[in-house]
Amino acid sequence: MLTLVSADLTPATADALARERSWELRRVRWVSAAVAEMPPAERASVGVLIVEAEPVNEALLSQLSGLHLIACVRGDPVNVDVAAATARGALVVHAPGRNAEAVADFTLGLCLAAVRSIALSHHEIVSGTLTSKKTGSRPAPAVTAPGDVVWRPDDPAGPIPYLMYRGRELSSLTVGLVGFGAVGKAVARRFGGLVREVHVADPAVGAETIKDRGFIPTPLPELLPIADVVSLHARSASIVIGRDELALMKPGSILINTARATVLDYDALADSLRSGHLRAAALDVYPEEPIPADSPLLAQPNLTLTPHLAGATFEIGTWQSQILLAAIRGIYTAGAAWDELPVCNRELRAAWARRHVGESP
Repeated sequence: MLTLVSADLTPATADALARERSWELRRVRWVSAAVAEMPPAERASVGVLIVEAEPVNEALLSQLSGLHLIACVRGDPVNVDVAAATARGALVVHAPGRNAEAVADFTLGLCLAAVRSIALSHHEIVSGTLTSKKTGSRPAPAVTAPGDVVWRPDDPAGPIPYLMYRGRELSSLTVGLVGFGAVGKAVARRFGGLVREVHVADPAVGAETIKDRGFIPTPLPELLPIADVVSLHARSASIVIGRDELALMKPGSILINTARATVLDYDALADSLRSGHLRAAALDVYPEEPIPADSPLLAQPNLTLTPHLAGATFEIGTWQSQILLAAIRGIYTAGAAWDELPVCNRELRAAWARRHVGESP
């Protein structure tokens, strides 16, 4: 059976799929382009797609009469039209948690960058705002003598970085996490031994589950006023932190979003930063990517911005391959616990079992 692969899989996973399922794996740059070049008989032989971010929509599905499995190596397969796949009897599996460790690391980095103004002060140096106007030919001022000195501007009335960018120590902070899925759990572990308290708001997770992991379950309206840092890890398609929620946040606190742009009201965030209610924010996701050159976010001096990098590590290919291989083995195994498998359209389980479970590869 022909399997088109446009996602990054480890050689070991590709070999296992080919050996265990007798699949003919064909690596392509874009599945849609490869399908467009196939004659009808070859298209009909395509039984499986393994993709990452490439759209799998009705237009593509309508060309693949033999397709029965779509494997998407993303935590949330938003690029796959699951309803259309279900209507055609194609199972959709994905790879939840593939970038949990990567995003957790990055969230901790953004927290440090925002709390200690690391990125902002770097920009001020590189842009020339904090550099000396003196040339190398002039005698060095006394403050550059050997020893522990304070970086002072040429203008005696100018701001002193040591004072302007004074931050907080992690051990003094209360951190609030909004969302306790795979990423939220990994972030909580990072902060657990570093900060004073970690509070978690997630109505889909039981309070005892959060307590058992050593953290404090707290409803969102109670979390926002006490957290020095609020980090978003929800996957909602609607706003979770809007104008009202931002107003509830502790004055001088910091907001981090490495989750989805849909969970945050960015206009309200900009207003909160301008007013000084929030001290700072750090963002890795945006309503429009890349950020437009005229975005008001670019004019915010107390905002750390990164270009959707939280999940970008070399290890992601290994994690997503392992998760996907386990999922595929599970759906072909009789008696497998489907509640534990990353299947998007479990309503196809009975039909899938009749057609595929126990079959000889």
